[in-house]
This record gives sequence, structure tokens and C-alpha cells, in this order.
Amino acid sequence: MTNSHNTKDIPMRYQDQLFEQRENALLDAARQLFAEQPWDRVTIAEVAIAAGIGKGTVYKHFPSKEALYARLVLDLSQANLVELRDLHAASPAQDAMRRVIRRAFEQMMANPIQAQLCLHCDRPEFQERLEAPYRQQFIDMEHQYQLFFGDMLSVTLNNQVLSQTDCQNLLWGVEACVNGVMARIASGGFSHWAEPIALDDYFARVTDFIIAGLRAQATALLTHPLSHE
Repeated sequence: MTNSHNTKDIPMRYQDQLFEQRENALLDAARQLFAEQPWDRVTIAEVAIAAGIGKGTVYKHFPSKEALYARLVLDLSQANLVELRDLHAASPAQDAMRRVIRRAFEQMMANPIQAQLCLHCDRPEFQERLEAPYRQQFIDMEHQYQLFFGDMLSVTLNNQVLSQTDCQNLLWGVEACVNGVMARIASGGFSHWAEPIALDDYFARVTDFIIAGLRAQATALLTHPLSHE
């Protein structure tokens, strides 16, 4: 007797696998093209050709070029967050934040396209064109990073806890520093400066600056809490 349930499941699993393979091919092709030329010059047709897939098939996976671009950033951000969480968990408490910040900079340096992708996706005009489900995914991803930052800050402050508002205000300062580093990496470093600095030294100085600022501001907030009425 033939098991009809099993015979129906096999083609479905194959179709799912094929769909995933096509999607990965599109993401790989888009990543390569975006690394070679500005985002606005890359077309969906070029991505399809590079992936060996028909143009119409692209839209079965991504409703727009913005959605495809967003997916690259979201996947990369999620993978980086997982690595940073693991690093934080495995590091001594007194050195955990320094290691995480430094590793975040190294992640950008190892994959310079990441800096360009993230900076572009952060532009208001890009977010306005992006479909609502993808905008929500960026909001959810930002929330995950906020929670991680709050946990990391609590460990740095010997388990003293700041309010959510204070954590958000401190995170904005860190974000400004990180965006500056991303912009520097995206522009090619300091080789064109009259007195260039090695990126490794630059990372160390920015990391020191971030940690000193966080500790000073956090200590002030814990000693004299602000009113958030």
C-alpha cells in the first residue's frame, strides 16, 4: 500500500530546497554586484543574470531591489549579533565590552561592503521606499541590539541597572561612534591623510573613547538620575 502522505511531502521538500537555493544565489549575486558598483546603478535584471535566474523569478523572492538589499543587511546583522553575544558570554566581565566593540569593528573591516550596506539602509529615503514588513524587521533587529547593549552595559557596571531611557540615550552615543567608523571604513581608511593612522590603532582609540564615555555617563546617571517626565 502506498503512503500518499509521504509521496506528497517529497516534492514539497524539493520545492522548498530549490526556492532556498535560488534565493541564496540571488543574495550572493546581489552582494557581489553591490560591492562592484553603487546601489542605484545595479538593476534587478543584472542580479538575475548574475544569479542565472529569470528576472520574473526574482520577484517571487523579493518584491523590490530595496527588499533584496535589506535582506542582505538583516542577514548580516543577525549573524554578527550572534557572534557578538557569544563573545560577550565567553569573555571576563571586566573586559567583555572592550572585546565586543573591538570585534564589531573587525567584522566591518573584514567585510567592507557591510559598512556600505548598513549606511545606505539607514537613510530615510531608503526606508521610505522599503516595504512595511522589511521596515518592521529593521525595527525588530534594532530592538535586539538594544537588549544586548543593555545586558552588556549592566555587566560593565557590575550589574547596576539603568533605566531603558538612559540606556537608549547612551546607545545613541555609541551608535554615532560606530557610524563614524563605518563611514571611515567605507571611504577606504586614512591612507590619503597627511598623517595617516593605522586602522588597528584607530579602532583601539575609538574603543577607549566609547568605554570611557559610557562609564562616565552611566556613573553620573546612577548618582544623579534624570527625570524622564
